[in-house]
Parts: sequence; structure tokens; C-alpha cells
Amino acid sequence: MKRLYWEDIKARIDGATVVQGDGNPLIDHVVTKRHKIDRHTLLFDLYRKSEIDRARFRQAESAVVVTNRPDEFRFAGDSLIVAEVADVDKAYWQFIDYYRNLFPIPIIGVTGTCGKTTTKEMIKHLLESRYRVQATYKSFNGGHRNHRYLLGIDDRTGAAVIEMGVDRPGDLKFYIKYFRPGIRILLNIDVYHLVGCKTPERYFKAKTEILHDLDPVRDTLIVNADDENIRKIDMSRFQNILVSFGLTDGCHFRATDVAYGQGGMRFTLRHRNERHPVFVPGYGTHNVYNALAAIAAAWSTGIDIAEACGRMASFRPVAEHLEFRSGIGGCTVIDDTWNVAPLSMAAALDVLRNVAASKTKIAVLGYMPQLGDGEDARREYAKIGEKAVEVGVDVLIVVGDEAKEIGRKALELGMDPNDVFFCRTGTEVYAILQTFANRDAVVLLKLAHRVMMEDSFREMKANLIV
Repeated sequence: MKRLYWEDIKARIDGATVVQGDGNPLIDHVVTKRHKIDRHTLLFDLYRKSEIDRARFRQAESAVVVTNRPDEFRFAGDSLIVAEVADVDKAYWQFIDYYRNLFPIPIIGVTGTCGKTTTKEMIKHLLESRYRVQATYKSFNGGHRNHRYLLGIDDRTGAAVIEMGVDRPGDLKFYIKYFRPGIRILLNIDVYHLVGCKTPERYFKAKTEILHDLDPVRDTLIVNADDENIRKIDMSRFQNILVSFGLTDGCHFRATDVAYGQGGMRFTLRHRNERHPVFVPGYGTHNVYNALAAIAAAWSTGIDIAEACGRMASFRPVAEHLEFRSGIGGCTVIDDTWNVAPLSMAAALDVLRNVAASKTKIAVLGYMPQLGDGEDARREYAKIGEKAVEVGVDVLIVVGDEAKEIGRKALELGMDPNDVFFCRTGTEVYAILQTFANRDAVVLLKLAHRVMMEDSFREMKANLIV
């Protein structure tokens, strides 16, 4: 966090009146929970569930509390500065606006059903050739973490990349309110997060919040022109700031000659009248889309396209995102166990088909927590069963009762019952894999991270990967 004097902050908070203590301490930490008070800390008294640790407050030298309940802090005496406001939430947002405006740097917001984390990491990698970059950590993008990511920006920061997830309507607006990204990326829209959004239609609409408070003159909107759901969004107001990417004619950033290479994907990037060879570590056409979006974002911050394309080759794929490992019996294991969604599961199956070729294709597929258990969820599981048959999966292992529709659909489409297994524990999965794992087999693990944290699945993975 950039260190700020209390009086400078106070001047930005409407109606803030100091009722206890005095001075102008230098603030180097801002918190919203009482138990986090410390020296040189500014506390916005938003969360009051925990009891006040009186000893901690008395020892918090040069600390400030902004509250609408100043009487609760009288015990600390004049050693604690207390500022009274009518509305603490309003005061907090005035501080957030003030802090964000201190940094006229490019901030890139990335959203989409799948690919957010990889694309965010790609952008970060490309920008680090020129800037000190603040970014969200892994795929930990819950809105409650916004505070730490914003305050992680300081005078040394040259750019920021923020992954913006959608669990329910309003989430994107919340990210935009915090960070006000001037460059926004929409990777794709598919069915997911039905637990919070209830229906696919509400989820699609929640993704259109990417347009919220978008400046049609100064901002930049980068979108996947090949995504059928994105094409349904009315973006007519933003044509002057629209940058498209994809594999089809007319895209501002277009990939041609896409091919699987050793360790990743090769393609030719066409932009305006130029052509650039690109190698992106990590298999799958979806990674080509991720790379196109990342290069477009880097270009939007002023980085030369040729430089960005060349640097992409040194990107290190995110762990447990289609990570290739050696397995028992000499088999190849594709570890894609960080997250699961219908779109990412279909993409993983495509990778399995392309890298396995004539080898035995084994798919371990599990339930997708954010789909819920309604009719829409059952349709999505059935589509994955269809996809498994389409790509020629030889052995299908379905994990969890919620995901049984995957196996049922595969059987309905003619898959041999001797090659379809239904399991609940990692122990059961491992027993089956031991039968098929050899040098001529490729195993795709596509299970939810929360499933992989269970003891039997942790043991299964540890025994499978050598």
C-alpha cells in the first residue's frame, strides 16, 4: 500500500469529524475488521461481529478508526484517533475511489466462463517485461479479496491485471467499482455458476456486466469474436473501442495455421498487415484464444506485438491446468484438476483426443459443483457424455453421483458398459486405473479441486503420478 497521511484521507471522506485523539499519522495499512487493528492502521468499522480486543487497540499507536459508533472506542483514550461518520460504508467507498485515483496506470480486467486464470497469468508475464505488475493470486478472485489486491498497488506498480469471476449477478459490477479497469476482456460465455445465478439466462446476463460504466471513448473492450453467446450482446455503443480476437476472418487479432507442437500450440498471428509466429506453452485451441486475448491486452498497454509474441514462448503454464505428468506403468497423466466447468471439460477432452492419437484414452470426469443439480445441470452433464463419445474415449470413469449423467449418456450412445465405471472415492478410481495404465495410455484427470482435497483422492493422485 502507498503510505498516506490521515489528514489527506480525511479530506476525501464527507462529514468525517474527529471526536477523539488528534494528530496526523502516516497510514500504511487499511482494514475493515476490528481484530486487524495495528500501528499506523486505518480501520473502517464495517464488521462488528468480533469483540473488541481492548489491549490491542490501546497498543495500536498512530491508528485511526472511522466509525458511526465512536462511544465504543472511548476506552482507548486519546492514544486512538476516532473519526465519526454517518455512513461507514459510504466513507469506505470514498476512500476506495480516492486510492484508485492515485494511480493512473493501465488496469486490465479479465472475465469469462473459462480461461481467466491462464489469460491473466499470460498478460502478467507479457507486461512484466516492462512493468511491475499487481495481479490477483492464482484463481482466488472472490470479491472479498478485492481490498487486498487494490491496496497492493503502490507507486512502484506500472500495471495491474485483475481476474473477475461471476458467482452471481452483480459480481462484475462490484469488481468494476473497485478497480475501474480501462481494458476489459471477455473470453467466452458458457453455462456455469447456476448455483448463484439459478438459470443460464441469468448467468449470461451477469457476464454482460462487463459493459458496466465502460467509457465508449477512452476504454478498451477485448472480446472473443468466435463465441456465439458473446455475439448476442449489443456492443453497438462501443464499436470505437472494440478489439476482437479469434480464428475467423475480420478479427483484429486472428490466429491462423493453428497446430499442436512439442509442448504447446503454434499459430500465426495476423494483425493489420503483419504476421507473427507464436508458440504458446500448453495444449489446446482454447490456449490459442487465451494467448490472443493476452497479446491484444499487452498491445493495448503499448507493448509491441512482436515483443509480446516472442515473450509468449517463455510463459509457464499454470499448475493443474492441463499439466502433463508421468504416471504409473509409463502412462501419461493430464492433470486438469484445478477447476471444472462444462466448457473446460470439453476443451480437456479435445486435448486428450489430440495428444493421445492412437493410444488408449482414459477420462476421469467428476461433478461440477457450480452447476447445481437442476435440469440445466443434467443437460450439461449429458453433453459431456456426448463429448466423451465424440472424441473416442476408450475408458470412462465418472466420479460422484451428481455426474452420473455423463456415464449414462455415453452408454446410451453405444459405449461398451465394460468401459464405463461409476466411482465415489479415489481408492475406487485408482483400482481401475491400475488395470489400464501402461505406456500406451493417456489419463485425463478432470475433477474439481475440492474433490481432489479429499483424502482418498489426494492418495489416488500421489500414487498415480510418479
